[in-house]
Amino acid sequence: MKKVMLVIAVLVVAIAAFLMTEDNRTAEQSDVVPAQPAAETVVENNVIPVTEENYTEAETAKMIKRWTDRGADQKMVHLPVLAPKGKKAPVVRMNQDAVYSVAVIRADEEGYVTVGINEFVRTEENKDVRDDIYLSVHVLDEYAYAPAYKVGVGTHKVKIFSEWAFVIFRSGVEDKTDLTDALGNQHRFYADYSDTNKRYQAKNFNAQQRDEITAYYKDKFAGQDYSYPASPETTLSQTLINASNANGWGGMPVEVGVSNVYRNSANFPADKCYVVTFEEPNNKYFTSITVYDLDGYMVDTDRFSINSYEWEKNEDGTVTIHFNCGEDAINNLITGNQPFNFATRNYGASQEVVDKKFNLLALEEVK
Repeated sequence: MKKVMLVIAVLVVAIAAFLMTEDNRTAEQSDVVPAQPAAETVVENNVIPVTEENYTEAETAKMIKRWTDRGADQKMVHLPVLAPKGKKAPVVRMNQDAVYSVAVIRADEEGYVTVGINEFVRTEENKDVRDDIYLSVHVLDEYAYAPAYKVGVGTHKVKIFSEWAFVIFRSGVEDKTDLTDALGNQHRFYADYSDTNKRYQAKNFNAQQRDEITAYYKDKFAGQDYSYPASPETTLSQTLINASNANGWGGMPVEVGVSNVYRNSANFPADKCYVVTFEEPNNKYFTSITVYDLDGYMVDTDRFSINSYEWEKNEDGTVTIHFNCGEDAINNLITGNQPFNFATRNYGASQEVVDKKFNLLALEEVK
């Protein structure tokens, strides 16, 4: 009998192939970034200084390069395993809600890329694979503008605002012990690679400056709500955009019932037991919680994530999640012997989530 089937509706390595409040102010209210080394100290070595104005571009270049080093600018890279825990992951803030495919493609002369999710074609080889699982395509450009996040079958011609697009495909996972359905749907992902004559070349940004700014935003704005623009025609401040991408790179604008709204918690110590109880958020697809270390990598423990397909509900229909409270605690996540934070992801976010009518991040210490 096939495993429990998956009904789910913002990269990763294959084990064999890849190992790889400033006080009380919000990010929107603060425009302070760390002091930068003098520009002339880096320009003479053909290194681009990183400032508040180009920080998100620099961070995006780092992320894209990690995939083009694996050939994603020549053909789509399908990852046949869940995202690895710890620093083996190629990028931060990964999760095991899906298996990923990644494409890096050039815009056409009019500035468009074409991506999509094809209809499922049943064959003898995939006769037992479900065709109704969660599938999405997420388009970002070199400035981390996210002009498209689409769920389900369709072909999309998307305007981007740079030469290259970074395209993330997600094939949803419910049962982490059996990836048959998720892997069996990756062939449906489409990206137009009609122009592969030119390889992606990451700009040579000053890595030390970039990482110092990342550390600053993580320290000052952890646990706040973040926002991501669809285009340069945005009302978001550059500080909020930077803080968002430093704490969770590669998000998307909010669209009720479509987008994946995720929120990051504050940092917590590892030597205490915490608990949160909440009502189901009623997202269209599913909800998940993933625990990270302070660098943004999934903690390397036996149980660091949980989703709404697997968590056990209370008798009144609410959900209680524990952190470091022992194996007898309901829905207990283990964070390891290090400080931690966590992210909640709302796939096909409900209006209640968008309106912030409940808070999954408000942990209480269990004495």
